[in-house]
Amino acid sequence: MSMFFLVVFVLCAVVCFGLPAVMKSSWDDAKGVKTLICRICGGVSSGIAVIILIGAMFYVVNPGEVAVEVFFGKIMKYAENGLHIKNPLSDIVRFDVKTVKEEHKAEGASKDLQKIDYDVAINYHLDYSQVGNLYQKVGHDYAIKVISPAVQECIKACSSMFAVEEIITRRIELKEKIFDMLQTRLSNYNIMLENVNLNNISFTPEFNKVVEEKQMEEQKVKTAEYRRQQAEKEKETSILQAQAEAEKQRLLRNSVSTEVIQLKWIEKWSGAVPQVISGSSGNMFMLDLSKKQ
Repeated sequence: MSMFFLVVFVLCAVVCFGLPAVMKSSWDDAKGVKTLICRICGGVSSGIAVIILIGAMFYVVNPGEVAVEVFFGKIMKYAENGLHIKNPLSDIVRFDVKTVKEEHKAEGASKDLQKIDYDVAINYHLDYSQVGNLYQKVGHDYAIKVISPAVQECIKACSSMFAVEEIITRRIELKEKIFDMLQTRLSNYNIMLENVNLNNISFTPEFNKVVEEKQMEEQKVKTAEYRRQQAEKEKETSILQAQAEAEKQRLLRNSVSTEVIQLKWIEKWSGAVPQVISGSSGNMFMLDLSKKQ
């Protein structure tokens, strides 16, 4: 573009400074006035034509773009970023080869015929070395002709592989199947798929109600099971406590000896002297201890 403006500047300078000099030298010749005017008009027209011609020969491709030169419907070449020269009669078609994000809304049906709505985001880029083939096959509006229909078709096909409940529980697997199928479809047009994201999955109100009721029933079952387990634990704890107490009493009974009995008797003795004492030989005799006092 700088060369283009330089040429325009030089031609304008020639016209501005050269024209007065030519007119001054030829003004006295009345017969040459008409000729002079014609020459001036011809020179200006030629200068404009040259400027347009030079401007049409150069073009700039920005970073992240690829340009395709088309000459009367025939693809001549493709060019990457930088300054390029072309046939003045050729057209330049530009393609963005940077990563592009597109969001799509799609509908599908599960294996059990439940309607599902999807919000999908995809990332892709064009194979810069094959944009000429893409332009020849599809044209510049490849997003409308190729990508959008492919997204719709792949989501319908993959959605029908899963039951409606599996759409939630096997969401990652569903995403991978959509990616694989869509990648195959787009690669036929030299469109490189990078990623697929299922931003949102929506079900019908009727199905949402069924799911909510089912979740409530499952929660009730879980609560009842929890209470049953707690009761079992309390029962087991009571049994263990009773067994421990019984074992304690058994061990206590087995460990009772004469010394323990005497100790217990002494602990319970009030300090009063007994009135009757028997002999150790088995002969009974009565001793009235109260008279000795």
